[in-house]
Amino acid sequence: MDEGTLWGLVGILASAVVVLSWVPQIIRIWTTRSAEDISVGLPLLMLLGSTLWATYGIHLNDIIIVTGNIIVFLFNVLLLLLKAKYGRVLLKLSGEALQ
Repeated sequence: MDEGTLWGLVGILASAVVVLSWVPQIIRIWTTRSAEDISVGLPLLMLLGSTLWATYGIHLNDIIIVTGNIIVFLFNVLLLLLKAKYGRVLLKLSGEALQ
């Protein structure tokens, strides 16, 4: 295996790990139907960061950087949508949350 192939595999593995790191949080919000404890700041900053990384990857013509960051961008959009849907509690009465 030449050095270029090795570094390509490292890039693919790194992108896969970063992309998959969002899956447990998304699954948890989806299954519990609760996103009260999720900060909006993190996915907003990740949207900016992944946009910048994807733009950089386009500049470098690096499909690994572009693809990984587009997926991270989409996961963060999904996280914000789930936060909007399941993150608000309007009123609490007798220990029950009304949404």
